[in-house]
Amino acid sequence: MNGHGDCQTCRSFLKSAFCSEKASTIANVLSGHLLSISFKKGQDIYKEGTLGKGVFCIQKGKIKIYKICEGRNLVTDLATDGDLIGYANIMNEGVCINSAKCIEDSQICFIPEKAFKILLESKSALIADLLKRSCRETAQLSTIITALKCMNTEGRIACALTTIEKKFGVDKAGCLDVNLTRKDISEISGTTTESAIRILNSFKKDQSIAFQNNRIKIIDKNKLKLYLSN
Repeated sequence: MNGHGDCQTCRSFLKSAFCSEKASTIANVLSGHLLSISFKKGQDIYKEGTLGKGVFCIQKGKIKIYKICEGRNLVTDLATDGDLIGYANIMNEGVCINSAKCIEDSQICFIPEKAFKILLESKSALIADLLKRSCRETAQLSTIITALKCMNTEGRIACALTTIEKKFGVDKAGCLDVNLTRKDISEISGTTTESAIRILNSFKKDQSIAFQNNRIKIIDKNKLKLYLSN
């Protein structure tokens, strides 16, 4: 469902980059500019190389941020409720430096570039928060590059699983709280889909993980850590 967004009624506001301000204050600045948009699983939010027209704040959902590398998608970050995505595109003369795709049905608030820049000019705390987020994303990208260069395939898959757990948490059954395809996992780990399938089955056999209702459950973190150190 699409309609006007409202920070004051958003359940993810306190998790967002705007939480240093009162919801009413942010709402006043962005009044009339916010658009809440429904995205389906697998739908693109924006694409690398296209012109970005604003930023997106995730009200509810799970998103993968990725770049095209040698003809394949390489996930550089994951995002969920309260996360702000696309702001780096505005700083890059409006050209999207990566792509964003929903990995589950999501409700996302779109903030036009002009309105977002007005908000930045009046809220120094927001600029500081975005700087911190940008540094975190740079560190995440550095970790990915290190993993691709230094880890074997098993280590990359193990790293991907721990990253997913850290970002999305677990459900009531203790499984990773997201439905990921083997292709998604291969893109997060920088491997092929075939390798992801083979190694996940291997992890299952040595009882590092289990499969439950199309989700993955980490049952022995110590075993996974051994793969990280190889």
